[in-house]
Amino acid sequence: MARERESGAEAAVVSIRKYASADLSAVLSVCRQSPEAAQWSENGFEQAASSGQVILVAEVGIAAAARVCGFLVARVTVGEAELLNMAVDAADRRKGLGSKLLAGAAKEAEAQQASRMYLEVRESNEAAISFYERHGFRKNGQRAGYYLNPIENAVLMEKKLTG
Repeated sequence: MARERESGAEAAVVSIRKYASADLSAVLSVCRQSPEAAQWSENGFEQAASSGQVILVAEVGIAAAARVCGFLVARVTVGEAELLNMAVDAADRRKGLGSKLLAGAAKEAEAQQASRMYLEVRESNEAAISFYERHGFRKNGQRAGYYLNPIENAVLMEKKLTG
């Protein structure tokens, strides 16, 4: 998919690529270290992969030394895409990896004829809401009591894709 160098003194190669089954352990680790992400089980990721959902990983480093530091899962059906889960390792946040994952998902969704992308986010997750708004998503509703532990409303967001 995409491969770029980060700017700065510790420049590293960043790539966004499709998930492979060998990535499962690293993706689970990123997920577990990201309490704001949906806490999927190993089986949840395996089902997403086997059902053809879009799963992308962000990787930093070169070849065998590269490490997975983020992921995104989306479902594309009948002209629309839904962002189901996304996280970037805390040590690698604020480096544009989330933006690259989101752009990669939009590109994949457009290739599958999606014209819109949707997502739900915890009402208290102001950082995520701001991130999505910066990437063209707009609030378009709310689901009362959607999240558990703790019970919380979901903010619904939508973005029109260019494709």
